[in-house]
Amino acid sequence: MTSSPTLLVFSPSTGGYYFGALLRGVARELASVGGRAVVVQTLEPGARSDEQGEAPDFAPRVAWDHADGVLSITSAVRGEYLAPLAARDLPVVVASGTAAGVVVPTAAPDNAGGTTAAVEHLAQHGHTRIGFVGNVAQRDVRDRYDAYVRTLERHGLRADPAHLFVAPDNGTSGGRAAGHAFLAAGERPTALVVATDRNALGLMSVVQAAGVDVPGDVAVVGFDDIEASDVSAPPLTTVSQPFDEVGALATRLVLEGVGGRPVPATPHVAPASLVVRASCGCRPRSDGDARTRAADDDLAQAGDVARAGDADRARTAALVLRAVSSGVPGRDVDAERLVDDVLRVVHAPTPDAAALRRLLRRLTPRADAMRAVTRVLERHVRATLDAPAAATLVAGLRDLQAGAFLQQAAEVEQMLDEQVAVDAGLLDTRDPRSLSWLAGTGVRGAVLATWERDQELVVAGTYDPDGRLAVQVGEPVPVERFPPASLVRTAAPDERLVCFVVPVRTRERDWGLLALVTEIEATSARETYHHWSALLASALEQQALQAAAHASEQRHALAAEAARDGLWEVDVVTGATYVSERGRELLGFTRDEPLEAAAWKRGVHPDDLPGLRAAIREVIAVPGVAVEREYRVTLPGQTEAQWRLVRALGVADSTGACARMVGSLSDVDPRKRLEERLRLGALYDEVTGLPNRRHLLDRLAQAVETSRRHPDRGYAVVFLDLDGFKLVNDSLGHLVGDQLLTVVADRLRRQVRAADTAARFGGDEFAVLLADPVPDEVLVIAHRLQRAIAEPVVLAGQEVTVTASIGITTSDVGYTDPEDVLRDADTAMYDAKATERGTASVFERGMHVRATGRLQERAELRRALVDGQFVVHYQPVVALGDDAARAGGGTTSEEPAAASSAEAVATGRGSGVSHLEALVRWHHPERGVLLPAEFLPALVDNGSVVTLGEQVLEQVCRQLAEWERQGATPTVAVNLSHAEFWAADLPERVRAVLDRHGVAADRIVLEVTEAVIMSDMGGAQRVAGALHDLGVALHIDDFGTGHSSLAALRDLPVDALKIDGSFIRGMDDARTGELVRVVVELGRVLGLGVVAECVETADQAAALAAMGCGRAQGWFYGRAEPGDVVGPLLERTAAREPARA
Repeated sequence: MTSSPTLLVFSPSTGGYYFGALLRGVARELASVGGRAVVVQTLEPGARSDEQGEAPDFAPRVAWDHADGVLSITSAVRGEYLAPLAARDLPVVVASGTAAGVVVPTAAPDNAGGTTAAVEHLAQHGHTRIGFVGNVAQRDVRDRYDAYVRTLERHGLRADPAHLFVAPDNGTSGGRAAGHAFLAAGERPTALVVATDRNALGLMSVVQAAGVDVPGDVAVVGFDDIEASDVSAPPLTTVSQPFDEVGALATRLVLEGVGGRPVPATPHVAPASLVVRASCGCRPRSDGDARTRAADDDLAQAGDVARAGDADRARTAALVLRAVSSGVPGRDVDAERLVDDVLRVVHAPTPDAAALRRLLRRLTPRADAMRAVTRVLERHVRATLDAPAAATLVAGLRDLQAGAFLQQAAEVEQMLDEQVAVDAGLLDTRDPRSLSWLAGTGVRGAVLATWERDQELVVAGTYDPDGRLAVQVGEPVPVERFPPASLVRTAAPDERLVCFVVPVRTRERDWGLLALVTEIEATSARETYHHWSALLASALEQQALQAAAHASEQRHALAAEAARDGLWEVDVVTGATYVSERGRELLGFTRDEPLEAAAWKRGVHPDDLPGLRAAIREVIAVPGVAVEREYRVTLPGQTEAQWRLVRALGVADSTGACARMVGSLSDVDPRKRLEERLRLGALYDEVTGLPNRRHLLDRLAQAVETSRRHPDRGYAVVFLDLDGFKLVNDSLGHLVGDQLLTVVADRLRRQVRAADTAARFGGDEFAVLLADPVPDEVLVIAHRLQRAIAEPVVLAGQEVTVTASIGITTSDVGYTDPEDVLRDADTAMYDAKATERGTASVFERGMHVRATGRLQERAELRRALVDGQFVVHYQPVVALGDDAARAGGGTTSEEPAAASSAEAVATGRGSGVSHLEALVRWHHPERGVLLPAEFLPALVDNGSVVTLGEQVLEQVCRQLAEWERQGATPTVAVNLSHAEFWAADLPERVRAVLDRHGVAADRIVLEVTEAVIMSDMGGAQRVAGALHDLGVALHIDDFGTGHSSLAALRDLPVDALKIDGSFIRGMDDARTGELVRVVVELGRVLGLGVVAECVETADQAAALAAMGCGRAQGWFYGRAEPGDVVGPLLERTAAREPARA
């Protein structure tokens, strides 16, 4: 063994009743061999040591190069951390715990033996419902719980899970929590084994306050034998296991390994004994009746006293010596003689309390040792002396105990004063790294090292009152050699000093490590050094924040100077105003000119003043939201206004109200003047090169003014809107749309005179200003423009044709405002479009009324979409079969009465209903139920048809889900408009609606017309393929009215053709009937289903059935009806057909 071994200790805590006592045992044992301890705290930031269960993820290899042996206490570090240390051939021991993945000796209190004694004692009292209280996440407590379960089983009892009351920690607060759980239990246990005395005391306080008698209603046995257990009400029966003995045992095991002696990698146990008091139900005559199991080595340490032959006397001597021992060889010789003298006084024929007090004061000056000694002696005299003699000596011992309590209270107060001094020092110091805040504490030396780049530790500060440290600030130090060796040597073993290492970190940042040499704190539960490190981390954090704020302030000042911006600040309450030098220059104030809060208004343009005032009110009303305004200001001595940009931000006080405004001021006059020049130059449309609306409006204003002054010089405006442009733009893309606009612009240029102005207003709207036209020629010119625009053009490989709806107005109306001219021309254009697309209308006053009606209709449609006025009705699509054929020759009325769906099936007009078509209706609040023809064109024009389609699909899926809950699973066909089909997100939107309502994809059929598909075959194949991949069927609606090719029908993933109703109504004509038969046959050849629309008579149904048409719909089978009307029919329909048939 080395002459002065260094033990590296890892512990969750650096002090307190448990860890402090255990570390004192470590220090005492090391002092006996002249060794030193480096104790590294591993507790996570913000955690409590009595709550810790799992080992933290502690990784730094602190002090590895100093270690001759390693001790890990409880769950300080993980097994994978200890394994490399063991691989260095360093002896490793774990105290009061285990380390997964590494096989090492362990030292622990006799958890099993102590708990077994407690359970057996309660069983001897006749208890059969014995519960357990404790923080079972901790290893010691878990061992005690396991022993509790085993002991119950040996007695034929069962550990009821309902009688396990988990404490969140090992303190009184954890006991109180378990006490509340005990009170809430249904069938309470009659006895409790509690894992720690503090848990037990907390539990008893709660249950006794609730009227539960201890031990009458519930017996309680604790574990630890802390001082408070002896004076509780009732006194607590407990398992005595001196914590310092666990530390001493663990240290002896390490030192055995350091000396080269083999140590079995097995559990090693420090003795524990049951101390019986009153909480278990016993009524001992005195504390001397307590049953104890003393360790053999206690008797051996009794020396000469043991040879006196009295076992209890020998045990008492051993316990007293252990309480006062320093561990330093030779130092305890006097103590042994004093103990011998003490016991002679105790057993003298005439007890002398005063002599006993004098001897004990010579024996130890420490308050904690005095309290331990007096407790041991009090038990001894009560057990061995007669009552009068015991009473005399106990009185003297109680005086000493009271004095020790007062001394400890004074020490705690001194410690609190010391803590206040540290707190104040950290608050006052300019640099917490200097460690000057440690002055006035009991710390003998300290070193702070912080993590720098590349995870290197660098000495950041030292505290060296005695000049012993050989280390300089700024010096790098490997983490394996931290703390510096000169600091470790300061931890003199004969003075009970230890070198502690505590991480300086917060949850957000690891700053470094603080090493300090000081005494072990075991008289308080406070985590003193952990608290210091937390305060230091907070101070470093604050210092970093201040530095960052200062750097940010400098950056902003430099940036403002570089940007030539002014800075300002106004106190909202006092009006105190600060404006930087550049800000004064921009506002026209001299450097020394006094400023008030209202000074900013000087020279502001009257038109801009209201906006600035509104901005200030906004800043004050909503702090934290930046506001900026541009305004004009005329500086002193100048006549022309300049533009400024002011930015402002309100800063709130603690109540949330705006306390001050801060901001900047910029000179934006050059930019505003450039913008004005650009504005004047931006008179032409970027896409077509034609004059834009502003340009035409300027020329129109001139024409209006000229006509007002010279009535004989007239003008006319031709307003054009392209019909079909949206279809091209949506289907072929915006690039092709722009090409089409360019073609139209070129054709307009060729058709107008040099004196006329053709302009593009945006979108697909154009206008032509005709200067001084001949009245009779205006319509002729308009028609010429229409013919030119309507000529086909090939774009992107597609032949494209558009037409133009035209509105015309002339100076004959007597306009004074050019905007009115454009408004009326636009009104006339919409009138033409409403009459027939591709026509022209000349404005007349009545058009305003019609335009107002259209606006009202648009508003009503918007409201209908918002209020859900559009509802879905369902028309049956029936399968044609023999029934329909037999029905032939029946009704041939040209005006058939629409049958209900139920009537259709009941009268045999089809072989059953498994498919429906969704038809939308508008429940107008005033006009009643409206059919699609009355509102769809307007929705298509304003682009709202996509929104309507989304609502229809949503309603259909919701209804399908409802029918499925009722046991019916029909398929429903939903019509898609052109805009819906070409919407980029159609497949995703359909999938989302199906998923939202839990509807299978094969319950939906989507119908599109031939025109939609043929507008872009390649794109249609992609969209249809994506829908088909979803499992949705696709039908071509109004088949026969478009320009489908056989190749298209072959390549498109469609499932059925729907014969347009015009062919069905014309089946009486032989040629039309033959066309229908051809379509049915075409469907058969291509493997597509065929559905006939608008079937109105039995003859039509029979003819279609004879041709082999698979399905039909129309008035003959039933009108479209709401879902609740159709539902009962579906419930009575047993047959089901696949959705794609």
